[in-house]
Order: sequence, then C-alpha cells, then structure tokens
Amino acid sequence: MQEWGIITYFLLIGVLMFVAKVLKTWVPGLNKVVIPTALLGGFIGLVLSLILAPIVIGEDTFIDVDVMGYIVYHALAIGFIALALKRDTSKIKKKIWSTGMLITSTYSLQAIVGIILVFLLFSDKFLGSGMLVALGFGQGPGLALSIGNMWTDMLGGNGATLGVSYAFLGFVFGGTIGVILINIISRKRGFVNSKKYNEESTSTATVEIDMVKEISLLDGLTTQAIIISIIYGFVYLILLLAHSLLGTTGIGGTVYGLLKGFNFIIGILIALLYKQGLKAFEKKGKNIRFMTNNYVLSNIASFSFNIMIAGSVLTITLDFLASYGVQLIVTAAVAGIVTLFYLKYMTKRIYGNYNDEYFIGLFGMLTGVASTGLALLKGIDPNLETPVAEEMVLGSGTAISMALPLFAILFIPSLAYGTPNETLWSWIALLGCILYTMTFTIILIIRGRRGVNV
Repeated sequence: MQEWGIITYFLLIGVLMFVAKVLKTWVPGLNKVVIPTALLGGFIGLVLSLILAPIVIGEDTFIDVDVMGYIVYHALAIGFIALALKRDTSKIKKKIWSTGMLITSTYSLQAIVGIILVFLLFSDKFLGSGMLVALGFGQGPGLALSIGNMWTDMLGGNGATLGVSYAFLGFVFGGTIGVILINIISRKRGFVNSKKYNEESTSTATVEIDMVKEISLLDGLTTQAIIISIIYGFVYLILLLAHSLLGTTGIGGTVYGLLKGFNFIIGILIALLYKQGLKAFEKKGKNIRFMTNNYVLSNIASFSFNIMIAGSVLTITLDFLASYGVQLIVTAAVAGIVTLFYLKYMTKRIYGNYNDEYFIGLFGMLTGVASTGLALLKGIDPNLETPVAEEMVLGSGTAISMALPLFAILFIPSLAYGTPNETLWSWIALLGCILYTMTFTIILIIRGRRGVNV
C-alpha cells in the first residue's frame, strides 16, 4: 500500500472533519461553543490516537508527526498565497490605528506573560517556550507553527507542536469563556442570546464563471490552482538557492532557517508582485480578470487552513505532553485571563461606543483567530450592524505593520541561545516587550481621553 502514502493523511483529516461537523450539528452542547470544525476534528483524532495507539501498536500515536508537519507547513503557505491573490474590492481606504495599537499591545502583553512564567516556574526551558503563547493566541496556529518550527532544536524537537498547542488552547479558551461572557452581557442588556453558534457566513458572495463560446479549456479552479502552483514553485526555487548559498550551519544556517520558516511570507510577496503585473496589463486594456477568481481563491484558502488546523493538532504526542504539558496549560490559562482583563479595561477607555462589542470581538480574535472574534461578536450583534466587525479586520491590517519591531524582539532569545550572554539578552527581550506594551497603552488612553479613537 505504499502507493497511498501521504494520501491516507488527507483521508484521515477529511473523515475527522466530517465526524466533527456531524457532532456539532447533532450533539446538544457542542453547538453552544464557538470552536472551528477543523479544530474539533483534529482534537477527536488526537484523543483517539493517544488512547488507542499505545494499546494497538505500542507507540505514542498512529501519526507520523514529521509527515503531518510537512502537510501543515505547506497548507499554511498555500492558504496565504490564495488570500494574497484575491482582488481587493473594498472601497474603504481608512486605517483604524487605535484598534491596531490595541491588538499589537495585546500581543506583547501575552509575550510578557510567557517570558515571566519561564523565569519564575520553568527556568529549565528555552525562553521561546513561553513567548510562543503570543503567536499562538494572537496570530493563530499558522505563525505559531512556523516560528515554533524554527526553534524546534531549542525546544527538544517540539517547537512546532508547542506553537500549535498554544493556538489550540487559545481557541478553546476563547470559544468557551467567550460564550459565557456573551450570555452575561445578554442578560445585562435584557435580551435572549442565541443558544447555537453555526459556521454559516452572514455575507453574500458573487460567483464568477469564466466561459468561452464552446468549451472552457481551464475552469476557474484549475486556473487558480495552476497559478498558486507556479508561485509556490518560485518559493521552492528561492529556498533551494538560499540553501546552496547560505548552507545550514552558522549565521548562514540561521538566516536560511528563518527563510524556510517564513515560506508563506515569500509566497505572499511573489503573489503581490504577480498582482501588480496583472494590474499593469489591465491598464493596457487587456482582459485578464479571469486570472484571479476571488470566490475560488477564498475556498482554496479555507480548505488549506482547515487542513492546517486539523493536521496541526494531530502532531501532539505523549512525549510532548510529558515535557511541556504543565507549562502549556499554566501559560495558556494565565495569558488568557490577562488578555481578558486587559481588553476589558482598555476597550472601556478607548472606544466611545460599542464597548461590549469591541471587547467580545477582540477577545475572540486575540485568543483564537478573526473568525472566532466574529463568531462571538454575532452573539451580541447578530447582523453585524455595528462597525466593530469591519474595524476589527482593518485594525488587524494596521497591527501587522506595527508588530514588526515586536517580532524582532521575540527573536532576540533564539539568536542569543547558547551564548555566554543568553540570560542578559533574555532580560532585554522582556524589557522590550514591557516598553512596547506600556507605550501603546499610554498612547491609547491619552487618545481615548481626547476622543480621538473610534
């Protein structure tokens, strides 16, 4: 059965997500928790594997963790390339800097929690084992897995799994505590909150169909798949060239490791260059709109991210839980609680209106992903009539640019790892995160008092 190989993993993920969807639809209680179907499917597979594998085959898991990690690695990049290829149809040009600053300051606050807990309780672990909570909670499983994979040697081979596990617990924390908060707010406002949370979109989509008079040689899905394949092929060639020029040891090896971990960013940059090329052709009067189909690209991205989420949970093993289980749970719990109270405090002082909506939406987004925040927001704003949803999305865009220096700070301990001054640089990283949070917090409070914010 060697010819099946990696296909069995895709079949497994598909079956698990199908089972999860059925359970969320039919089992009372599950539809009261905001949790992605892919995440639930991965968790079901993880539990079954951890229970049955030691009995049936005498191993920790049925899953080849390396192979599943490769699937997750590539699914992440393909999903981001698909998103980057979409045409921007928004007419809104404003940027919500206050929301972006709040998001970024929460990232750094979560990193502070992780660093302090390593110093106090888990000093035998690499500092990155705590810092990854900021990426898992704030950025979701994608970036947490990618950065964790870069640090895997410093984390006993568990870097990617640790990053994904923080993201997993973030989803659980946001989805359960978030629902409790929604019900509390609903009672205070005197209305009955919805008891079910489905994953249906509240927006409409325009389906684009490409036709020629007799037969379409390349349908929309095939066209987009080919374009994504070509772009990802360029990513492979760039990494291959970097490997030959930089090697895998010393400073060159470190740079190559960063490039390999940020394969999705390279793919995004190439996709953006491709889009600029298309715009140049369109300005010359060429009809090439069929080269980017937003509806198809959205579905490719969704499929890729679902594969990534389910597969990433399946990489967790008993050895990993034995090494990092306590730290993982303690750090995630403390980071979640601190995030909750920080956002509750800040949203009251930043925004003039819709404080509860901003609090719920941002809490969901900064423990899970944007879709988690939107799902929770719909609990108190069912038709998304407030501007909060739109400003969350726009604010997350501004947050990326403001968070770039923070990402540089987060990399300080890994660059100093194993050097005589490792402890000093660890304290510098903590100080940098504290200054980052304090700066944005002070600015936001001042802007709020002056009525500059939303």
